[in-house]
Amino acid sequence: MLVEEHIDNSLKQDQQLAEILVDLLDQDLSEKIQSIKYIDKIYFTRIDSDLSRFKIIKQSTPLFRYILSEEEETSSSENKILQRINSDFHDDENSNIVQDGRDYIAAVNGLFIIDHDRPKIIPVNLDGSAEVRVSGDSMFVYLDIYPSVAENPIPTLEDIEDKIKKLGVVTQIDRELITQKLSEVKANKRKFLDLSVTKGKMPINGKDGRLENCTNKKDKFENLDFSEFHRVNPVISVKDSEIIAIIHPPTEGESGSNVFGNHVEQTHGKEYPFNLGANTKYAEQDPTKIIAKIDGFLNLSDSSISISDTFTVHGDIDFKSGNIISKGSLKVLGNVNNEFTLKLTKDIEIGGYVGDAKVEAGQNLIIRGGFLGKGKGVIKAEGDISVKFVENQKVYTRGDLVLDKEALNAQLYVRNKIHTKGSKAVIVGGHAIAGDSIEVYSLGSSTESETIVEVGFDYKKRDSILDNKETQIRLRQTLEEVDKKILEFAQMKRFNDQFREKVQILADEHKRLVTEIENLKEENLKITNEIYVPTSSKISIDGPIYPGVKIGINGRFFIVKEPMRAKSFFLSNDNEVIAV
Repeated sequence: MLVEEHIDNSLKQDQQLAEILVDLLDQDLSEKIQSIKYIDKIYFTRIDSDLSRFKIIKQSTPLFRYILSEEEETSSSENKILQRINSDFHDDENSNIVQDGRDYIAAVNGLFIIDHDRPKIIPVNLDGSAEVRVSGDSMFVYLDIYPSVAENPIPTLEDIEDKIKKLGVVTQIDRELITQKLSEVKANKRKFLDLSVTKGKMPINGKDGRLENCTNKKDKFENLDFSEFHRVNPVISVKDSEIIAIIHPPTEGESGSNVFGNHVEQTHGKEYPFNLGANTKYAEQDPTKIIAKIDGFLNLSDSSISISDTFTVHGDIDFKSGNIISKGSLKVLGNVNNEFTLKLTKDIEIGGYVGDAKVEAGQNLIIRGGFLGKGKGVIKAEGDISVKFVENQKVYTRGDLVLDKEALNAQLYVRNKIHTKGSKAVIVGGHAIAGDSIEVYSLGSSTESETIVEVGFDYKKRDSILDNKETQIRLRQTLEEVDKKILEFAQMKRFNDQFREKVQILADEHKRLVTEIENLKEENLKITNEIYVPTSSKISIDGPIYPGVKIGINGRFFIVKEPMRAKSFFLSNDNEVIAV
């Protein structure tokens, strides 16, 4: 504590009370001025502040005078600006303050500050100025131009060029830009900073090699990138001999030079690493092209490009995957959402549920969940279909239908058999047709809902009959219109050759329509007779059979009116459906 008091007393002994004769700068302005680096003078217009707040002290202006001891009390009462000043400020040769009698005056024009109780005049230059600097990478030269005060001069183009050349810069200077900005500085008294007035020759870096995507998903993926492929897991189907990708080798690029004329090396492109995997090859005529050897799905893994006839979707069929129509097989680990389509030439396996969607397999179809919706869903297969349950939907298969649990209000059209893996599969409501046989646990329900099951014919024959009937309806409507026109002509009083020609055309059309309608009737009769040809087809039920069930074999029906149990139905020798 005694040491601190001694230092404080020593400082006070070196200070004298002085009357300040000019306005002092604010503390923040004083600090801003002192932070500026300069050699002889500060360029006034380089000060980053409102210059109107600064007052330039002219040479010979009285700055302060020391207060004599007998004047101290009087000076304090007269509201004078008083400040203690260290008497050793004279030791600073750059104080730019000289004594004139009792007064201390400015030796030069400048800004008056008191720093740590030491007064000082910082000289200012009212001329315009310019500063040049080279960027850190030596590729650019930047120019700052500051205006002058009043009519004081600003740098010339030659002054600035000389500054740039002294840095060792050899590149061509943009003299037009500098001239333009100097004119604006002079006219508008505004500064310009960071003007790029010359630059080196930038190196052109080489481009990395890439695999240009040539598949049907090229609009979504310009290049085949392994990391992007794994992130998105897109479904990309290809055909045998189709171009999958084009190999683009890396480019060398071009070197450059900096503003000092020194060589700047470019970055060379890198090869894109990949290997040809299964079922891919280089095109014989153009080895930069990669082609598929089979129909299937594109797979990118472990830097290898391969084609597989089976693709796995690790999730649902939704807007991310989109519809999938392709050759090959498909495995979906998730669900198939409403309004999406799957169509494959081979097998389809779905781990979850299928909603109101369309699924078509060229071979077998497996749905490990259920198939349910509002009646808008359709599944088809050229082979067998295996499904946990079906509700309100349509099923078409040219093989067998294997039902795990139940079919509720479903439309089942099966060429061969409808049977079950378990022992409790039921059909309730709807319509089921099987060409060979139906083997389930139960038919109908205690509510006596209408349930129709038929065997003994190919369901496509039934479809043909329905299609023909719809066609007949359209043809009859057209026939009515033709006959109406013929009648209109018949009622006309004047009947010339032109009218006779039109009537003949209508008569020919009438004859054609009648013939086509009769042909469709005959075709339907033929198909109906084929359906009625007796077969050995049967329907076997292990559990209850409820009233409301209609059992058909080759077009003959048995109506269940009383509850039954564990019966097999087939045609008798009299071609009647009997239960045993």
